Amino acid sequence: MEITEGPNMVRCPGLDKRFWKPGDIFEVMCPGCGRSIEFFKDEPKLKCRKCGQVVINPKIDLGCAGWCQYARQCGGIMKKSGETDQSAEGSK
Repeated sequence: MEITEGPNMVRCPGLDKRFWKPGDIFEVMCPGCGRSIEFFKDEPKLKCRKCGQVVINPKIDLGCAGWCQYARQCGGIMKKSGETDQSAEGSK
């Protein structure tokens, strides 16, 4: 795992772009205006820059949420196992 924000934070390997495949970044046509919208696999929805329509990611892939013990608290970055917010702040 990669250290990203201080000594107590690690990057979730499922969201670490170094491990992504070429198909994990793809384009979808906006149903409102036809403009191409680029999605990353972990983006649930985007707003079209041309017409403003919200487009849902048809390939959303958060498969790790089904088995990862940190899924409820993870936004891609998590504390090392066993550390609290106070211990993370104390090491800055």
